[in-house]
Amino acid sequence: MGKQSIYSVLVVTALVLSLFTGMFCLEPFVVKNAQANPGNISEEWYNATTLNVTVLYREPRINWYDFQYNQSGTWISRLNTPSDVNASAEYRFIVNISSDYQWENITYVNITAWYDQGNENTVYNQTFGGNMNLFLQYENITGTAVWRMVWPHGGEVTAGQYTERVVHDPIGSPRFTECHNLTFSFVPGYQFRYAPGDGSWNTSRNATNDPESWNFKIYASNEQGYVSWVRDEFGIYSYTEMISAGWPVIYAYPGQNATAESNITLITRSNGNYSLSVDVGNLTHRTHPTANMSRKRIWVRGGDLALPNNFTAFNDVVYLYGSAGTYHRNQANGTIFSTSDIEYTCDVPLGQISGEYTAPISYHLKTT
Repeated sequence: MGKQSIYSVLVVTALVLSLFTGMFCLEPFVVKNAQANPGNISEEWYNATTLNVTVLYREPRINWYDFQYNQSGTWISRLNTPSDVNASAEYRFIVNISSDYQWENITYVNITAWYDQGNENTVYNQTFGGNMNLFLQYENITGTAVWRMVWPHGGEVTAGQYTERVVHDPIGSPRFTECHNLTFSFVPGYQFRYAPGDGSWNTSRNATNDPESWNFKIYASNEQGYVSWVRDEFGIYSYTEMISAGWPVIYAYPGQNATAESNITLITRSNGNYSLSVDVGNLTHRTHPTANMSRKRIWVRGGDLALPNNFTAFNDVVYLYGSAGTYHRNQANGTIFSTSDIEYTCDVPLGQISGEYTAPISYHLKTT
């Protein structure tokens, strides 16, 4: 065997032995079991975990709310501020509510509003009448939302659009909390109660700061019977309108105190306490202006001037409702008020020239 072959045999033999003995340059690649020796270590911190606590409210959470006016498609807040009523101005309550037990746990969201009659201690009372209270409701008993205007009935307030939108609650639990925006819109009628406030409206949302206002309460409940509520207020401007007045017609003979052939009807609108007065001018002949009759020969009754015997002469303005400085109570229902018992008489003097006479009639409706 030559030297080259001998060397080859020796190399192969060495490689095989190195697998077992760690000889030569292949030793670093051999897997060995060894025990670590960390040295003198007395303590260690591990800060990679946290304790997680989720706080859940048993009751619904009313996060925010507002009372708003639809100004050409833009909703403007009218909290603690007087607003118009004209049978077309649209308003809405909007409320953001969270439930920490999923939205299906919510049962009712009720909104009640009432004219406080100058006393902040009043509460919602359905017997006031349609123009003095309001009740809007969201029901979630079956899983399908039901919206209704519980009160009033009879057209004093027109229900508008109701909307529901799922939104994110930034402080709620991603696992448990669901949050919705609810809006209740409506159009108040002409006689929706006037509420001027006490002249010191403020924007602090103090629910007890203004008598002569509309108070409202937003109330949310759930299946377990827990409830949450908030209170606030808004105002309403006065609305006063004379819609129509009939034309009394009297046929008479000289020396006769004659009554108009029929009563006339006054149709008015007022959303507050009011007075209604009437005055007439002198009767003037159509073709003979000098042949006139004094206004003091004209008499009237109706309204608060109860039948049958209280015709009042026009020595001065005659009040059909209220008087100078006093007022008739507002109409709690309806969008108009009809007075159909207005009756005129004329005492024609002897020798009065025949023909047609006219006298201007002026009605004055005042809301307070």
